[in-house]
Amino acid sequence: MSRRSLLIIIIVAVVALIAGLIAYSLIPRASILLSIAPEEFTVTYNGSSQNVNTGKKITVTPGDVSVSISRDGFETSTKTVTIKNGENQELLLALVPKTDAARALLETEKSQQIIQRIANINMKNTTAQYVQDYPIFSVLPIKDKFYVITSCESRLYPNDKTKVAICVNLFDMEAKQSAIEDINRRGFSVDDYEIYYDDKSYDPSAQAGD
Repeated sequence: MSRRSLLIIIIVAVVALIAGLIAYSLIPRASILLSIAPEEFTVTYNGSSQNVNTGKKITVTPGDVSVSISRDGFETSTKTVTIKNGENQELLLALVPKTDAARALLETEKSQQIIQRIANINMKNTTAQYVQDYPIFSVLPIKDKFYVITSCESRLYPNDKTKVAICVNLFDMEAKQSAIEDINRRGFSVDDYEIYYDDKSYDPSAQAGD
């Protein structure tokens, strides 16, 4: 084979390789990081299943992707992940155990870290929802020498955990108007809340700062 022919073959191969890489890069794709408790599980997506460990990253076609997570002894969970081309998302999930043996699998360090992350996110979302529903929550507690303003359980809806009230603990009952004015100065109105004024003047342990 002549040197010229060899050179042509090399050029064609390089061009083909470059064209292949370009074509591959143009294929729409995205990835999902599986942060799952328990650590070992079966993931089903795009019509196929595989046994994997937490921390596995799967490549998917952008759009609405149905991802099913399962393991013996646990309730199967199926989530729809909406993901864009080139995007990386995380699926954070703890399966619900159905047996004592399954519950024991959630006691590992990695599983506990995932469960704690989920709890923190849920708490943050709950707090954010409370602040949205009850804007005064963003400034509570309000402490003064003569009163403390805090959130407390609703007395109108004792069985509804989504309902809360505002309790004004008064260490001097004459300070009630001052507490109302304090609330108004902060841009809130007592008329917008279920609010209670509790006489704490007889209770030294309830004094502000104690």
